[in-house]
Amino acid sequence: MSQKPRRGSKPRQTSTPSGAQLERAGVPRLYKRVGATVVSFYYIYPDGRCETLAKAALGDRAAVDQARRIAMRRALEIREGTVTVGSVAEMIQKFRDEVDPTHYADQSTHGRSSRNAAYENLKAFFGKMAPRALKKQHGYQYLQARAEAGAPARANKEISQLATVCHFGIRWDLMDENPFVGLMQNKTESEVRVVTRRQVLRFYLWSLKQRQNYRTLGCAAMFTYLTGFRAAEVRPFLKAGLKDDGVYVVSAKRKKGELTRLKRRYWSRRLHCVVQRAQQREDKVSSPYLFATTRRGACYSRSGWGASWQDAMNAWIRSQDPSVLDTELVTQHPLYFSLSDVRPAAVTAKLDQKASDAYDFAGHANPQTTHKHYDRRRVRSAKATE
Repeated sequence: MSQKPRRGSKPRQTSTPSGAQLERAGVPRLYKRVGATVVSFYYIYPDGRCETLAKAALGDRAAVDQARRIAMRRALEIREGTVTVGSVAEMIQKFRDEVDPTHYADQSTHGRSSRNAAYENLKAFFGKMAPRALKKQHGYQYLQARAEAGAPARANKEISQLATVCHFGIRWDLMDENPFVGLMQNKTESEVRVVTRRQVLRFYLWSLKQRQNYRTLGCAAMFTYLTGFRAAEVRPFLKAGLKDDGVYVVSAKRKKGELTRLKRRYWSRRLHCVVQRAQQREDKVSSPYLFATTRRGACYSRSGWGASWQDAMNAWIRSQDPSVLDTELVTQHPLYFSLSDVRPAAVTAKLDQKASDAYDFAGHANPQTTHKHYDRRRVRSAKATE
């Protein structure tokens, strides 16, 4: 039987709850306090000390439920005297609740849902095992099983994610070593789509004569080619980034804790023209975003952008090639490209020009990354030795 704190006593506290009513929270000595703005979970030790195990904003039901789970797990660990987890599923859930929100820089809806899907796949395969029983063979079995299910590339990312979880498992004294470091991952063949400047320019010029959302996408495609920015940087691009000396954007790809890096592109005549056309809207919507939606002036969501882009591509390709009738065949058409295909085309153009600022344009810390993933030159030209 759990005991409530005695009235009239003044226990020493590591965190001090106010005089609000404490409720039992499902684990002995764990109590819940609902404050004016925060829901807190306290563990009260036998000697009267009080420790806050988790808290969440009042009114956020999902956050309160997650705080309850964290508090209950920590309370059980305190009662056992050590951090113990009975299965890999519990270890993954502990990492998901306590580490994920601060470990990964990408806390967008898409990023969290992608990682959550990986957690569920990993728990379905490894969940009933004990952490100390994991071996490299189990990792290879997972890679093979996921490859046979048609997801070899996704399996590589998931097993890498489990390796990160296991690093924390060692820290929590749940396992002695990480068996998933250095695994030979599945071989995958990624389709490389080569996009030309003429291709982007044709789509841009076609879009200028179309309805507003198609014009917005066409301007975004040409803006991406001229700046070399990533698609994740272009879609939510703010007008505040348009300065007198150039176009500025915060680099979207950086690891947790890395310094924020700014990319600057000096103005050119064509870049000025594209930006002006992007700002000329028939609907007169006022928005802080350069490539805003037509209704509320908000930034396109990832899925909304993809759907609108697909519609624009369908309309453009059919205007150029009336023989294309099946929507599914549009993505296989030579004229088709996505916004993420435009950046490699821009980097390739810089490399082909032997521009002195080609590597600053690509923005990679390691030039090898530029050549490995963004150099799409089919012909490598050079002068003779003599």
